Amino acid sequence: MVFSSGLVFAQNPFCTTSAVPPIVRAEGFTERVGDIRMSCTGAPNATLTGNFTFILSATVTNRLSNGNTLTGIVFTVDSGSGPQPVLVQPLMVNPNSLVFDGVPVAFSPQGTANLAIAGIRVNATQVVVQTPITASIAINAAELPITTSPLVVGTPERGFYTGSTDTLICAQNGSRLPDADPNTNPNTNGNPITFTSLLQAGTAFASTRITEGFASAFGPKSAPAYFNADSGQRIIVQYSGFPNDAQLFIPDVVAGSDAIQATAGGDFEVPASGGAYAPSAYGSLLLARVAGANSNGAGGSPVYTPGPPGSGTVTFDTVTQIPIVNGTAIAVYEVVDANSSAVETAQFPTFLGLLPDGSRMPSQTSESVFFAPLSTIAGASATEPIPRFTAIAPLPDCTIIGDCAFVQGILSVGTTPLQFTEPSGGVTGQLYFTIQNTGGGMMGWTAAVNYLSGSGWLALDSAQGVNNTSVRVYANPANLAPATYQASIVVNAGAAGTASVPVTFVVTPAATTVTVPVPTAKAGPAVTNVLNAASFAPVPVVPGSLTTVMGTAFTGKNVSATFNAIPATIFFSNDTQINLLVPADLGSVASSQLVVTVDGSSSTAAAVQVAPFEPAIFPNALLNQDGTLNSAANAAHIGSVVYFFATGLSGTGQISVHIGNQEIDALYYAGPAPGLPGVQQVNLVIPTSLAPGTANLYVCGSSNSSNAATVCSVPVPVTLQ
Repeated sequence: MVFSSGLVFAQNPFCTTSAVPPIVRAEGFTERVGDIRMSCTGAPNATLTGNFTFILSATVTNRLSNGNTLTGIVFTVDSGSGPQPVLVQPLMVNPNSLVFDGVPVAFSPQGTANLAIAGIRVNATQVVVQTPITASIAINAAELPITTSPLVVGTPERGFYTGSTDTLICAQNGSRLPDADPNTNPNTNGNPITFTSLLQAGTAFASTRITEGFASAFGPKSAPAYFNADSGQRIIVQYSGFPNDAQLFIPDVVAGSDAIQATAGGDFEVPASGGAYAPSAYGSLLLARVAGANSNGAGGSPVYTPGPPGSGTVTFDTVTQIPIVNGTAIAVYEVVDANSSAVETAQFPTFLGLLPDGSRMPSQTSESVFFAPLSTIAGASATEPIPRFTAIAPLPDCTIIGDCAFVQGILSVGTTPLQFTEPSGGVTGQLYFTIQNTGGGMMGWTAAVNYLSGSGWLALDSAQGVNNTSVRVYANPANLAPATYQASIVVNAGAAGTASVPVTFVVTPAATTVTVPVPTAKAGPAVTNVLNAASFAPVPVVPGSLTTVMGTAFTGKNVSATFNAIPATIFFSNDTQINLLVPADLGSVASSQLVVTVDGSSSTAAAVQVAPFEPAIFPNALLNQDGTLNSAANAAHIGSVVYFFATGLSGTGQISVHIGNQEIDALYYAGPAPGLPGVQQVNLVIPTSLAPGTANLYVCGSSNSSNAATVCSVPVPVTLQ
């Protein structure tokens, strides 16, 4: 601060300067630094007039008005009768400096004057974390000496940390809402969808946790850091990757960790609850959804305002559906209460409503969370909101909470060796192995093949993903001579771990010698057989399930297949085989015309039968409750859950499982296998009435038609103990 001119003294005055530097958010463009105070001594009753200049070590970012006039800064002088505002408005002379021209300073009869400058805001993102922000002060050189200049007026720290328990996957099995009409969001009884009803319906959700980097990093509009600001602290949640028919629901109010009862989905080691809160003199963290906010998180207003201290406990149960546009959505919350003396945290679930769709390709969604409002304007502005922040991704908060073992992923892979046996030149075999995240958070993984003999005979679907799934493995004997081939599938989940799945492929001699005419250069594709993709039996195709098409001349740059002109999804193809997903839109027809097209050349239409059910269980796809392969050496406990993967069960009707002589109609789950289009998963509890030993297990399907026959799969062995 500089007195630049116009000072007349009767004696030698001086000023002692001080500041109480707060911790400011390193993510913030408009962080309020500490008040600058000057205790001055001079001639009793004297009045001095001068120009005051403040030079900061970071860009000043208060709001501009009328060109270069800064607003939101309060300059007061106390001559013994209380602080009186200086009516002169500060001017920005350069990005780091501001000046008050012609300020009168009156000394008291005792010769004292106390000056205070409050509300200066700076761009803290320019300063290295934990490096002090300073203000240089000088008062007309030797005529009014000052002490302790420059002053430390703030220290930036990361203010925002986050964690999550999972990621939302939009898969074939969908996610059930509580008997809701998707157009109005009430259930069939006319009641609105609530936090409680979503939990009771088992609607899929993923939880987001937000945590302060330091006490007071989150604050309401009434907190000192938001002096002359547009809002309290806000966060913005950006969602992406959702199909257009998805529905997202979030809580209207989120009670924090120090509330009466924290809001929680139950997956972060906190009991599931919509939350309960009571206003108090000390405050506790409470966030309210902001209605009408723009895409950066500015504007609008919170949907809930807490009452005064002592007004009683309030419980929260309401949720709101947020719109999805082109696969994206945003949610904005504002802090409406907080305890500035404690590091607080809050969490909230995002619920997903999604109709089942057997032909849906699974999609992995994403979520980003930032301080808000977001902005790219790093200097003073006439229009940008205060506060505002840059889009710095928060750091993991498990180091603050102390639950990194729970939040971070742990890779678990079903490493039972995969064994294929196919004749040379035969069909491509298919098996599965499972990947699970037995820890927390989002565990990304990749899978790659390491060949020990031969090459190119294995293919994976998929080779990368997040958290739990089953990986389909194809073994192709088309170009292999009779022999035994070895490989391993290496799954790498980074810090969550690695695992290896051994693979053995026994290629036997062809059963018979078949002379296949050598096609001419102009020969097009031809369909010779249509098989169930799990059993390789020549049975009817099922809409929404997998089928294997055998034939010739299937190799090309562009390979497609249609049923009654409806495109099918192809997962695998070589010159003689195509594995595809029969389109669900085929409907309830009894037969269909299959056409394969390769680089513009189409096969003769092949007539194929269509059925609502034609189940078959994939080989090595019957698993125990812990995800390991059921076998004579690894029996399932009676009363435990077993599950298997099949295809041909995508019709509408009754699905049942038979073990030995017992029929099980009450299945734990029977529907699309998450992440595996065209594959169905069936989970069931082994009846306690069954005896230990090995029995045959098969699955049956029957459509809702009155004259429909029940169709069952070929049995597979299940061992019980």
